[in-house]
Amino acid sequence: MSAQRKQEAVLRILRGEDLELVSRELGVTAAALSGWRDSFLAAGAASLKSRPEDDRDRELRAMREKIGEITMANELLEAKIERLEGGRPFPAAEVETMSQTVSASAQRPYGLARVCKVWRLSRATVSRHRQAANRPTAPRRRPGPPGAMADAELAHCIRALLEDSPFHGEGYRKVWARLRYAGVRTSPRRVLRVMRAHGLLAHQRPGAPRGPRAHDGTITTARVDEMWGTDMTAVATGEGTAAVFIAVDHCSAECVGIHASPQATRHEALEPIRQAVRGSFGEVGKDVARGLSIRHNHGSQYMSADFQREIRFLGARSSPAFVRAPEGNGCAERFIRTLKENLLWVRWFDTIEDLRQALLEFQTTYNEHWLIERHGHRPPATIRREQNVNMQNAA
Repeated sequence: MSAQRKQEAVLRILRGEDLELVSRELGVTAAALSGWRDSFLAAGAASLKSRPEDDRDRELRAMREKIGEITMANELLEAKIERLEGGRPFPAAEVETMSQTVSASAQRPYGLARVCKVWRLSRATVSRHRQAANRPTAPRRRPGPPGAMADAELAHCIRALLEDSPFHGEGYRKVWARLRYAGVRTSPRRVLRVMRAHGLLAHQRPGAPRGPRAHDGTITTARVDEMWGTDMTAVATGEGTAAVFIAVDHCSAECVGIHASPQATRHEALEPIRQAVRGSFGEVGKDVARGLSIRHNHGSQYMSADFQREIRFLGARSSPAFVRAPEGNGCAERFIRTLKENLLWVRWFDTIEDLRQALLEFQTTYNEHWLIERHGHRPPATIRREQNVNMQNAA
């Protein structure tokens, strides 16, 4: 965009036009417009000057990187000496933990390759032990009493419940929870056995064997609006392929933003974030979402300068998942799977506008009726309302 158009955009904002409306009309992020306005008011021609990198700068950068490598190697050697003096071995779990530890001097993880090299360990041996530890064991079936209701009657209740449910592909745990809400008391394992015997289980796609996890922590939070996960998928319509962008709260699993567009650009990827900010914080403005983290993958839309600049403008912090580890963005991935199984794969949309309206209806249905197991089989909207009430009472 030329300097003249930037100046006209800044003057429109200074005359009182809404920042978000100007941003949508020009296809420029609100963060970029705010930066132009600040630079214009501060006579930013001088502040935008930059000096090109010369040979001396490149040499200094290379020296800093070399010093960081040597410092990290020395830290690993000190840790190795401490373990040898204490007579402690080097199990695979400890090696993996050390590889994910962030160096205090370099401010980056050591990495498995560096740890194995400095500690003189075989990476193949570490990987083999890690795979053996993660190998699943065959579950055991416990015999138990059938209960007061016969299997045939229980199967009839389950079939009626599945037909009345607004969702497809719910597992036996959620079926068990809905039976309890309906007044039918039985065990989850019996529900699984009856559904398997009568062919009522949802189809499961056989996947490839999963390797070692890139992390062994948790991505859920204790409070709403602490972390949102965002991702995109695609669906065919009568007008061509459409991109669907979503945003999900990592505490309540609530869909806080959803959007469909014919283009999968960085500006369209920001739309569910803006919806969520307006819904949770009241407006789209500078630092209104301070304390929020945005979990995303390494797609070009999310790693673009405009996307990162916009979330910084809102006060949020970028929290990218590990490379080639989709479980790091598991909340958004799980919602997209639910969205596909219950809407995108079971309906055809003639226009993208029809798709957009169906997405908004599904967002309401999901937030009010989808059961979340880790919250005691309660809907996401209920979790948000309870936390908001608790915060109001505490205030």
